[in-house]
Amino acid sequence: MGRACTVYNGKGGYSKDGIARINQDIIYTVMTRLELARLSTEIDKIDKNAFIVMGVVKDIKGGMIKKKPLK
Repeated sequence: MGRACTVYNGKGGYSKDGIARINQDIIYTVMTRLELARLSTEIDKIDKNAFIVMGVVKDIKGGMIKKKPLK
């Protein structure tokens, strides 16, 4: 989608049945609200069971913040 991201190495906790979960990557990125529908579609193509956390960002400073035309 043309956005920068940070990939964290994640290690799952234990489930209800006591079995340890495998290590997984955690992808962190910042999107505009107009891009959320496309992001959701792309995530569903890759992993229908993906765990997604969304939050409102009040302010951003630094990084590669550029206005790009929506496609």
